[in-house]
Amino acid sequence: MATLFAAGSSVAIADGSDSRAARVGWHVQQPTRFMVSGVLRKNGTTDVILPIQAIIAADDDDTAIKMFAKTAQHDYPAYSLIATLASPVPAAGKCENSI
Repeated sequence: MATLFAAGSSVAIADGSDSRAARVGWHVQQPTRFMVSGVLRKNGTTDVILPIQAIIAADDDDTAIKMFAKTAQHDYPAYSLIATLASPVPAAGKCENSI
């Protein structure tokens, strides 16, 4: 019975229906995620390209692109990033926690 109560309590808190949770300031929020797509061109060529993608948690699309570019440079040292596009990923559910 204790397990059911704990699960029920956490659902109530996540939904915000527990007034104590609102008073103590429990706010659960998903991080903003961006689908970042990029095109790499092999250094020294004009006809060898490589499309890559990643989902990155960041505050905004510019930050996501900077993180993506740094990772691409590390993972693909023989290529240069020539184009990027960042699009927000819709939230997957009601909440997320990092317990």
